[in-house]
Amino acid sequence: MSRFSLPAQKDEPKVDPDALREFAAGAKEHRTKQEPPPWESHDPKALPRHNVSVRLNDYQLAMLRYLAQKGDVSQQKGLNRILIPAIEEQAKELAGG
Repeated sequence: MSRFSLPAQKDEPKVDPDALREFAAGAKEHRTKQEPPPWESHDPKALPRHNVSVRLNDYQLAMLRYLAQKGDVSQQKGLNRILIPAIEEQAKELAGG
């Protein structure tokens, strides 16, 4: 026995497994006052000032070119029409709203 061990407690409280599961499930749903998401301080209609590189394979690039051609838009605009709504949806979902 280690000379630093604590004596065993004989009167340990009993834990109800169902109550513990219910508590844990409620903890996932509980929201405290949170700071607003980082994009809230920016204008969604502002002109784009940043570039992001997107790596595509030949298959994906061929599809992007096809979409751009059929939509009579540039590849950049075609990507924006698809990516921006998807990014906004994912971000709002993760932010809880």
